[in-house]
Amino acid sequence: MKLTKKELAFLDPTHTAKTLVLVYLCFSVPIVLLALFVAFIRDGAIPGFTVLSALILNALLGFGLLWVACKVYNWVAGKFGGIELALRELPEEIEAE
Repeated sequence: MKLTKKELAFLDPTHTAKTLVLVYLCFSVPIVLLALFVAFIRDGAIPGFTVLSALILNALLGFGLLWVACKVYNWVAGKFGGIELALRELPEEIEAE
């Protein structure tokens, strides 16, 4: 088995954060909604503005933190080296109709 070593030297912060925030939201939105539900049970009512602002703030904070994480990764990768990957070639798949 022949492996090719590659190094992940740079992540585009905007593109990566935009993609990963969608994955992040899949996990965080149910948690935010659960917290809002608990607050509703406790207080009896929650303004719509609170729900909307919680979801928007969650998305903006997620995007911002992921963008910063990419910038930090790029700095660390530039100074000390990035993540090393070992890749191998796979045989081409044949689609059966």
